[in-house]
Amino acid sequence: MGTEILKGFPQKFFAIRWRKRKSTADTHDLLQIERSVIEEIRNTIGSMPAEQGGMLGGSRKDGVVRHFYFDRAAVRTNGSYSPDVETINKLLRETWNPNGIDLLGFVHSHPGRLKHPSGGDLEYAGKILAAIPELTCLYLPIVTTEPKSGHFGVFPYGAVRDGNGARWAELKLTVIDSAETKANAALDVFRRVRNAYDLRRLSRSRVIYVGTGGAASFIEDMTRSGIGEHVLIDPDVVAESNIATQQVYRKDMGRPKVDCIADRIRDINANAKVIALQQSLDAISDADFERLAFDPLARCKPEAVLLCGLTDSFDAQARVNRLALHFGIPSLCAQVYLEGRGEEVTFTFPGVTPACHRCVLRSRYSAYLEHGYRNTVTSDGTPIFATTRLNALKGFIAMAMLHHGTDHPRWGSLLSRIGNRNLVLIRTDPDIASTVNISLFEKVFHGAAREYLVFDETIWLPQTPDCPENGYPYCPDCGGTGDLRNAIGTFDTRKMRILGAQRS
Repeated sequence: MGTEILKGFPQKFFAIRWRKRKSTADTHDLLQIERSVIEEIRNTIGSMPAEQGGMLGGSRKDGVVRHFYFDRAAVRTNGSYSPDVETINKLLRETWNPNGIDLLGFVHSHPGRLKHPSGGDLEYAGKILAAIPELTCLYLPIVTTEPKSGHFGVFPYGAVRDGNGARWAELKLTVIDSAETKANAALDVFRRVRNAYDLRRLSRSRVIYVGTGGAASFIEDMTRSGIGEHVLIDPDVVAESNIATQQVYRKDMGRPKVDCIADRIRDINANAKVIALQQSLDAISDADFERLAFDPLARCKPEAVLLCGLTDSFDAQARVNRLALHFGIPSLCAQVYLEGRGEEVTFTFPGVTPACHRCVLRSRYSAYLEHGYRNTVTSDGTPIFATTRLNALKGFIAMAMLHHGTDHPRWGSLLSRIGNRNLVLIRTDPDIASTVNISLFEKVFHGAAREYLVFDETIWLPQTPDCPENGYPYCPDCGGTGDLRNAIGTFDTRKMRILGAQRS
């Protein structure tokens, strides 16, 4: 059963009432915290005025604190710290509990050298212990901080059961370096591909998948590549009709697709962090998306974030473009054409690709927004191999984006080479010009040695931003400046911008 902290307590349950307390001998005499957590506490709570706090997590099996969440939205006064209970409960419910991270305690700061917990702390600790029977000791270390002087201290305390209440135990603090050891052990799973990727970077990268149906094998393979953090967004459940067109199984029928994929991710990489949301993208606000993209799922914020639009919904794909522009993150979108006779990938990377998805797909936007077009193409008639082919290409492009700026010999400079060629098409039908009315392959291969060409070719088409200099009105989403970074922070992404109302 998941853990949530209690609601409805007075705002000043951490009110300062200082009293020197005699240390009480107890079997819970050790507080072990990984060094990376101490550094996070130092860089957040320790660098700010007093009465800041956060939540400590780990496994109750060994009691080691390996996770920290900085409670930036807490209610604070000069003499009290009150956790943002709603956000903390949501984090426990949606992220920590599903990933096997137990609540172990809270840390908060006192001013100056006041290093002892208060009576209010003990009262609240007792209520948490009463509500969570399996929790035998609630860690409540106190941080003392004087940001201007550089003073930073951690004083380890715990609350343990005492009849119907709780009593303090003064603990011994041990800082351990097992996080790196654990990370190295996790990398052992990927020892045969240790040169294929920058595994350290990928383990600290986050991919957000909007749509998990046809993309199921892509998501699994991203996990096999060492991606450490995954956010899954899809409202659907597995149906029998999905078995022939997606990587699902009869045992999955009736379950949310995100839950099925989350289980497989953890089965591949036990250290992967997963958020599984059975909801549509439209149900997620910009503020919620920002947290999904950037808030720490474990110790630190992700080193790289990639947003993937993998649905057959025009509205969802269009919002992916706006989210990527607004938050300044790379994005990848994909589509399967009629009966899998061709596939399409578009991608953006701020500062590298000059055109956004809307620039690239201007004719599609025009059809939907100006001519009332509605997509009727389904997966009917699509061989599974067409989906598999598309998923493989998505993986190569994703690796180029996630490794961009690194010194990896294969991937580090690849994005610079594909650069503005961010419309990629695959023909999986030799007759695509007549069956899907796409003649670009004939144009590209005009004059080529046709005896060597039949189908399964990939073409990379250079793109320019929509602006008068390129023969089009300014793109309403990116502004047509050629630098996608100029669109950062300019959106309410839930609203579609119309032509003629472009960003100023």
